[in-house]
Amino acid sequence: MQTFRRLNDPERYYGLSWRGWLGCATGGGILYLAVRISPLGVKPTISLTVITLAFAGTVLYGLSGQAIGPARFLIAVIRHATARKELVCPDRPDGLGLVLDAAPPESQPPTAELEGRSE
Repeated sequence: MQTFRRLNDPERYYGLSWRGWLGCATGGGILYLAVRISPLGVKPTISLTVITLAFAGTVLYGLSGQAIGPARFLIAVIRHATARKELVCPDRPDGLGLVLDAAPPESQPPTAELEGRSE
């Protein structure tokens, strides 16, 4: 049990502050209301509601200034998806002046001995 905390930290009950418990209660209420009102079955309604609440929470957390914003996150995801997946040796130094002396040799496919298995 921790005895020291900063003065501006909220008190925590079972790991959540009162705002966290209020958010959980609100999310549970929205989920209950969605299940009661939705014309879909229970499982699809719960899935869609939880995904929507998670997306809304992620956007709100990003807008709070505590994390990367949703626009920067989407840009990072798009850059990762469109990036070349195979690394190659650059022909000229990069922006920091880093360059390899030579490309590494082609590697051999792993054998059972190299992987630690004995056959």
